[in-house]
Amino acid sequence: MSEGPTGAGTVASLWERRRLLAVTTLGAGAAAVVLSLLLPPRYQAVVTIIPAMTPDRMSQFGTMVGPSLEDLAFQASVRSGSSVMYPSIVRSRRLLEQVLAMRFPTGRDLPPRTLIDLIQPRGSGAMRTELAVRALQRRVDATLDRRTGVLTIRVDSPFPPVASGIANALSSLLQDFVVHSLTSQAGENRKFIEGRLQDVALDLAHAEEELRLFRERNLRIGNSPRLLLEEGRLIRGVREHEEIYIALKRQFELTKVQEQRDVPVLNVLDAAAVPVLRSAPKRVATVLVGLLLGFGLGAGLVVTANSARR
Repeated sequence: MSEGPTGAGTVASLWERRRLLAVTTLGAGAAAVVLSLLLPPRYQAVVTIIPAMTPDRMSQFGTMVGPSLEDLAFQASVRSGSSVMYPSIVRSRRLLEQVLAMRFPTGRDLPPRTLIDLIQPRGSGAMRTELAVRALQRRVDATLDRRTGVLTIRVDSPFPPVASGIANALSSLLQDFVVHSLTSQAGENRKFIEGRLQDVALDLAHAEEELRLFRERNLRIGNSPRLLLEEGRLIRGVREHEEIYIALKRQFELTKVQEQRDVPVLNVLDAAAVPVLRSAPKRVATVLVGLLLGFGLGAGLVVTANSARR
């Protein structure tokens, strides 16, 4: 009956075959060094963005004019621009295609080139655009810190100026997209509220006219319960239409102001600078991994050979 390998026996076998271990370890380390030297360097540029510190942009103005129309189940349009969507917007095809058409310097003695020529120099038509968009999506990463609301955009490129240029361009395009979306939605809300305001104004005028005619026909109501109840019903109708009209009028003024706002909704905390240090390949880590793999390969060969002999 054969005995299985023990820890001491394995260590002794490894010591006996230390030359094999040295060869595999140093060979793998040398291969890792060559690989790290052959891989092209990559640089990463980072942009940090925070939402404007005005979660309710119209809060001060709304305080002056009274309660907003949220009490009537209308939601402020600014709340639709949730920051949770920002990472998806940054990596969206709409923004990336605009960036692909931009020109960026490569840091060499060459004129600026369009990004699509740098990423996808070959091909034509829709296929070239599709491949370029996918390649750019792999180089762009956008993350949102749910606790602080800070959005971080990271862009990798073999050319440092291109990496910083793409990151800053995406930051600017995101700002334009969010502002345009908010103003467009504010315009739609204004049109809707304006239509409702006209309808409610007609209803209010009709209710006031009914109350006027009632009082003209009944100059002396006296103690008639029926006439008193009818007058109370007409007065309540006028008040209800007045309250709706006032609320709509306030919200209409809010939407008009909001539609014309051009205040940035995003603040760039740190713009992307031209990176100086490469982000990849990490040569020291690559060599260490190669040495560990080489040692593991050699140890595996020694253990396998001993097991075969037994």
